[in-house]
Amino acid sequence: MTVRHNDRVWFAKVVLTVLVLIIPDFSIAQTVPPEPRAPEVPANSTVQFTGGISGWLLSQGQTKWSHDFSRLTYKDDSTNIVELSGKAAFSKRWFARGDFGYGMMGNGTLVDDDFSSANGPLESRTTSNITGNNLWYVNGDVGATLIHFPNERGTLGFFTGIQYWRQQHEASGVVQTVCNPVTPLCNPANTGRDLAPGQTAITNTTTWVSWRLGVEGNYRVTRKFSLEGKFAFKPVASLSNDDIHHLRQQPGATVPALQQDPSFRMTGTGIGADADMGVNYMVTSQFSINLGYRFWWNHVANGKVTVYPVGAAASSINLNEFQTYRHGVTLGVRYVF
Repeated sequence: MTVRHNDRVWFAKVVLTVLVLIIPDFSIAQTVPPEPRAPEVPANSTVQFTGGISGWLLSQGQTKWSHDFSRLTYKDDSTNIVELSGKAAFSKRWFARGDFGYGMMGNGTLVDDDFSSANGPLESRTTSNITGNNLWYVNGDVGATLIHFPNERGTLGFFTGIQYWRQQHEASGVVQTVCNPVTPLCNPANTGRDLAPGQTAITNTTTWVSWRLGVEGNYRVTRKFSLEGKFAFKPVASLSNDDIHHLRQQPGATVPALQQDPSFRMTGTGIGADADMGVNYMVTSQFSINLGYRFWWNHVANGKVTVYPVGAAASSINLNEFQTYRHGVTLGVRYVF
């Protein structure tokens, strides 16, 4: 009986062991799930190409500049931008990429403040509606991936490149909102009136050419979802801005007529910064959807304003400040070839 009992105990132990090995649910210790790994992508020798299309949706932008006698602020709303992008990665380390974006403007406000003297009180303020025009940009970068996180969770790298960013605002109408009664710059009786209904008042074209130095990374949270971010500092941002005052083709009582190509030109060199952050979802091993937020900023603290009057030599005054920024939500798709 004792032998037969021991045989039964031994046989029960063997069966239990087999069940534990075959069926994980019988295991007392819980199995640790494997680390997320990046989906496999098609190999094309040592080069991998990625293409994308995205929208910078309902972006808001502002361009502001000032000198001792005037301050103009262009603020546009709900500007949608379409962006095409391409990237070539070499041996999973080096990469080159380019972006092109284009958008139309047609909503916003220009505020024009005038002063009779440097650091003097506000003498006149007018507003105009931004009724056009457009913006476009090109980014060209090269860089390298420095760190590959374990289990292909993500990467961290750096890049450098050039950014060309051009914006043009077209403002129509001139509504006088503030007029100092003692100033010769305006007539208090016109306060609240549109002095140029339906007429194009100012066309402002801002061009920035910047050198970018940045870091970027991505981190895979699950097999499908990953976080990604990119930050660039622009130690050199070169500005050229042309302002055409269409309503000053004839001299006024206190102001001269201005040339029309351009009326004013602002130049200077400053700094800037770009930031992109978002989430990425892998639909397949080659196709993904990304949602994010973007902010671009350029600033000049000291530059030059050149005035081009009709029938007289051009003259220059100090540019106290010039700033452009744009921000908004981004939504796009990418495909790995």
